[in-house]
Amino acid sequence: MEPGPLPGIDTGVDALHPVSTTTLPAGALLALYTDALVEAPGADITESIATVADHLTTTGERPLDELADDLVRHALPTHAHLDDVALLLLRPR
Repeated sequence: MEPGPLPGIDTGVDALHPVSTTTLPAGALLALYTDALVEAPGADITESIATVADHLTTTGERPLDELADDLVRHALPTHAHLDDVALLLLRPR
């Protein structure tokens, strides 16, 4: 798939979209999430991101489905979330 807007999204222009590549070593964990996982009124976002990173460091060997459930449960009780959370975890083999 070529880089660009999501399939089905017509921006009306042929905009350039930056492309980056990297290699993840076997066993690494890539976590992509929306701001709702770490952002809440009155919470320091830097501390929230550090908390997520610490949690992933200590629990990151679990199966991805269990890890995702645990991460969301861990983050949500600590803040009053007003938005939905999207989370994608990837562990290359």
